[in-house]
Amino acid sequence: MNFLLPAGFALLALAIPILLLYMLKLRRKQAQVSSTLLWEQLLRDKQANAPWQKLKRNLLLFLQLLILAALVLAFARPAIPTPVVASGSVIVLLDASASMNATDVEPSRFETARRIVSALINETTAASRLTLILVGETPELLIAAESDKTLVQSALAKAEVTQGGADWASAFALAAGASYGSADVTSVIVSDGGLPESGLPALPGEVRYVPIGESGANLAITALALRPTGTTSELFANIQNYSDEARSVLLSIYFGESLVLARQLDLESNSSETLTLADLPATPGVYRARITNPQEGEALDAFTLDDTAFAVHQASSARRVLLVSEGNLFIEQALASLPGIQPFRALPADDGTLQIPNDPFGLYIFDGLAPAELPAGNLLFINPPSNLLFETGPTFIDMSTIRINESPLTRYVDWSTVHVLQARTVTLPDWAEPLIEANGNPLVFAGETDSRRIAALTFDLRESDLPLQVTYPILFSNLINYLLPPSPFDATQSIQPGQSLVISPPPGTEQIIVASPSNLAYNIPLSGSTLTFTDTNELGYYAVNFLAGDSSTVEYFAVNLFDPTESNLSPRETVQVGQSAVTANVSDQIGLRELWRWLALVALIILVIEWQVYHRKRLPASLTRIVGSSR
Repeated sequence: MNFLLPAGFALLALAIPILLLYMLKLRRKQAQVSSTLLWEQLLRDKQANAPWQKLKRNLLLFLQLLILAALVLAFARPAIPTPVVASGSVIVLLDASASMNATDVEPSRFETARRIVSALINETTAASRLTLILVGETPELLIAAESDKTLVQSALAKAEVTQGGADWASAFALAAGASYGSADVTSVIVSDGGLPESGLPALPGEVRYVPIGESGANLAITALALRPTGTTSELFANIQNYSDEARSVLLSIYFGESLVLARQLDLESNSSETLTLADLPATPGVYRARITNPQEGEALDAFTLDDTAFAVHQASSARRVLLVSEGNLFIEQALASLPGIQPFRALPADDGTLQIPNDPFGLYIFDGLAPAELPAGNLLFINPPSNLLFETGPTFIDMSTIRINESPLTRYVDWSTVHVLQARTVTLPDWAEPLIEANGNPLVFAGETDSRRIAALTFDLRESDLPLQVTYPILFSNLINYLLPPSPFDATQSIQPGQSLVISPPPGTEQIIVASPSNLAYNIPLSGSTLTFTDTNELGYYAVNFLAGDSSTVEYFAVNLFDPTESNLSPRETVQVGQSAVTANVSDQIGLRELWRWLALVALIILVIEWQVYHRKRLPASLTRIVGSSR
């Protein structure tokens, strides 16, 4: 044991006056008596009036000396050596990924890791500067280069575990930035070992690894997907056993609240089994798969986040398209060949004026025409005249140099065999991007403005051989799906926690509200023809509500874990950091754990006992008996 302030032992000298007070006797007054019979008593009084007496055993004296001893020891600041994980400038990377929710250690891996980090904070010296990084889907810097342990502990208390994976590469980059300019750096990884086996950069300074977790036994749903098969659909599920022993599991599949299938599966150690359900009705809705222990009332494993999964069957919505043309067979045939398209046609009046129906359409196609007032909705212009969105000029015929710009709209488009007689020159507005150019003049362009999508072909289809080429249906399908997506989003494939969902709201949408699995509501502001929803941190299925006036529609999408790194709970004793393998070990560094607080508490307890003993002695004998009997 070490004493940080040994000079405090000098206070033990205070024991001398305490002892003297107990040895010093009170001097009595002398008095004359009328009888010699009292001489013997007077002799005894003279002996009693001596200033000093022999020290006798006294409980109060013993307690007071104990109090003094405890206080002196506390003032000397005793400390016991204890091994510490790090010292100096310390960067702690705390794993907050989904696997840290496992309960193979009480109360959970994350809370156990939090306690370890808290002890590490207490064991560092007063001069140490601590940085805490919470490693989740998006790493978070909780506190940086702080020597005040109270502030560091407060930041640690606010940390929360997530339900998704961990971006360790970004966390390492954050640690490197936090260590810039620091000397004597130690990086501490507190995790169950779910780091990538390769590809991570080096961490600053000396790297230490503190493993969390005890058991790797776990069963998980690693896949759940739907696919249409004609007028029906098919559901595929995969169950994985990560345990080192054979396990049995009960798989239950629900559609809404109705049970579709319940089957017991017997899985060998470290194996998987698939299940396919065919001829399911093509009814929109949510399928839920769940695995449980066949022994009723017993837990399946210590990790529940991968025991449930969801798959969404999305209805194919009809896409209404209005073609405004004097007649163009090529466009009509292309619209008829696209699935889910409901084409309508409007003819100009005899005087050339255009009458646009009041019924809303998802897409308006203007072939060689442009109304004075453009309807609300996405637009496709073919051989356009000048309009409210862009200006056109004279035609040009030089098509010697063709350039196809990289874009999803030009995917699989081959223009090498296409010939165009002439096209209109167009002054591109700021919002438009050229897709196909001829000598710097746009042949096809597209863009977004005023919360709608616009595309245009600057030539007449009948003055080209494009409709006769294979690339025609490809380009036309790309443009139509861009201008009028089949669904607001693709719900056939689930996403993982933290991933973004791109939403293309239907025409006329005024408000979008997304409800999470825990019934949290997110109001997404409308800005542009596409929106990005990023609050996908919860596992389960989300409801996306599209509000337009008095009507509303709802679409669903699922967020599932489906991450072998998180479902494989086996703790790892070694992690790869840069070119080095870091093994979990106990540091040889020695820290000091001070005991003065406990000694001060002991002194306080003894003081309370001494007070009770003192007051019991001062009570009259009769009252002492009464107090004693009442207790």
